[in-house]
Amino acid sequence: MDDKDLEPMKEMVTSTSNPRIVEARKLTQKKHRLRQNRFAAAGLQILGMALEGMDSPRMAGRIRPLEVFFCEELFTTDTAPTILTGLIAAGATGIAVSQRVLETLSDRELSQGLVATFAIDSLLHSLDDIQIPTTRLPRLIVLLDRPQYPGNAGTLIRTADAVGAECVILIEPAVDAFAPASIRASMGSIFAIPTLRTDDISAIQAVTQRVHVRLVGADATDGQMVWESDALKGSIGLVLGNEGEGLQQELQQLLDATVTLPQRGGAESLNVSIAGGILMYEWMRANRTDLF
Repeated sequence: MDDKDLEPMKEMVTSTSNPRIVEARKLTQKKHRLRQNRFAAAGLQILGMALEGMDSPRMAGRIRPLEVFFCEELFTTDTAPTILTGLIAAGATGIAVSQRVLETLSDRELSQGLVATFAIDSLLHSLDDIQIPTTRLPRLIVLLDRPQYPGNAGTLIRTADAVGAECVILIEPAVDAFAPASIRASMGSIFAIPTLRTDDISAIQAVTQRVHVRLVGADATDGQMVWESDALKGSIGLVLGNEGEGLQQELQQLLDATVTLPQRGGAESLNVSIAGGILMYEWMRANRTDLF
């Protein structure tokens, strides 16, 4: 596909064979997201948070919309055209499409008339970006050790955003945080909280020491019961393990403390996104007098 194929559309696109549509539909696959350096997102809440993120200090300049596909027939409120105008003003190419074409671009039943693509490289942060002044209130960093499932990753990103965490670090090999299921589960928080990937555990240790954050791991069977522990008090890096294998040995050796959640029933363990959410809110409860 050459540059001519990607020139702005002057008329409504009604064919799913249009080059722009073909390339955008491929973004459901990781290899094509990497090749094209972009991902797709749909829906008013998610795209509205993208616009909000552009005005936030820690995300400003990082959210780069590339295209916005829209179908005015599906607009039911003034919100959709407002978001459309905002994305185009931010640099996205607006492309009018038929309802049938838009439906092939979104994995959501309710795209609400908008699907947009965003650059990946500008949105990913690095370990060097983590700056936490020691004079500030207790801070939280969330570390996901080799997460496997995009839905879990997206849910944890959303929860980390909700509790005001500084960032989410995905430790390789990790699921793609820009997969459709992850974007959908994050409900737009991917545009609100810095997310980064690394395979350098020694660098993680150096960063957490530099910003004075203790590493606290979650373990389903080992560690002190969280309700009886002070481990979540203060600034911490909450380390959540792989869904099937838990925390890798190299990370376990770096932990300052380990906590566990009590269970009374017969379930072997909690889903990591549920356990992580409980622990993030337990961190907020433990530090409530300093945070509120």
